Amino acid sequence: MSTTPVESRGTVVEPPGAPVSAPGPVVRRARVGVTRIDPWSVMKLGFLLSLALGVVLLVATAMVWWVLDSAEVFSTISTQILDVTGDGTSFRLEEWLGFGRVMRFAATVALIDIVLVTALATLTAFLFNLATSMAGPVQVTLTESP
Repeated sequence: MSTTPVESRGTVVEPPGAPVSAPGPVVRRARVGVTRIDPWSVMKLGFLLSLALGVVLLVATAMVWWVLDSAEVFSTISTQILDVTGDGTSFRLEEWLGFGRVMRFAATVALIDIVLVTALATLTAFLFNLATSMAGPVQVTLTESP
């Protein structure tokens, strides 16, 4: 079958299956219902996102600590504490807020975050599945834009 127009008595006839030209943009819509979310997929996605958040937390902590150390904030605060408490005190803020100690704390917080976010995301998927089995699906309208 030919895809070129066929002339019949001076009228152009489009072949079957040819696109129909509409005066305006055609928008297609579909209404679907979400009834189930796979908990395994949610767990994997939650783990990866919380892992990325943990890495961001570690990098941000290191950068903030480096900026504060470069600006000599820790030594200034230590000097102010020694001035207030007197010279008999051997308190040094740099020992308490050393880079290693701060990064260990940030790594612990990141690890707890990874475990909690992954568990909560999986639990949320189970609860969503339970709720949709009792109340029905969540209706979503999908629209294709031109």
